[in-house]
Amino acid sequence: MNTVDRTIFLPDNLKKYADLDEPLEIGFGQTQSAPHMNGIILEISNLKDNDVVLEIGTGTGYLTALLAYLAKKVISVEIIKNFSLSTKKSLEEYGIKNVDLINGDINTICLKEKFSLIISAASFKRKPKFLYEKLSDNGRLIYPLGSSPPQLLIYHSITGDSVVANVSFVNIINER
Repeated sequence: MNTVDRTIFLPDNLKKYADLDEPLEIGFGQTQSAPHMNGIILEISNLKDNDVVLEIGTGTGYLTALLAYLAKKVISVEIIKNFSLSTKKSLEEYGIKNVDLINGDINTICLKEKFSLIISAASFKRKPKFLYEKLSDNGRLIYPLGSSPPQLLIYHSITGDSVVANVSFVNIINER
């Protein structure tokens, strides 16, 4: 996490808060997770350098950049166009080339690929069965579940689902 400067992935009015370990409101009713939450997600993900990762909710791209340093490839889906555009610039500044940014709705885009790891930065009201179908053999899935805090951070692996922690995330936009 020391490799990626959070400041680069924040709007100008929030850069002075980059060292705070708390979520920050980044506009459009969205937040960038606190660094410790990104650390928890990275730790439980058991990320491998050959993983192909699907990230749902790019936001400003901080977690995207962290994932890119550790995985083979990251496909990140963001519904808010302004975030996709600013993240593209930030990733280019870092010289990160193993990220494909998709501006669209995770509920309606067609992804034919299977993923070894899927991470959602937004909470689902109910179990997102369509994401389970996008996992490769032995794939892992991490997502918040519940419409209002406290929500459950769910970790799915070949052994099943488990609750990691109580969390507070924004809700997914346009849930099916």
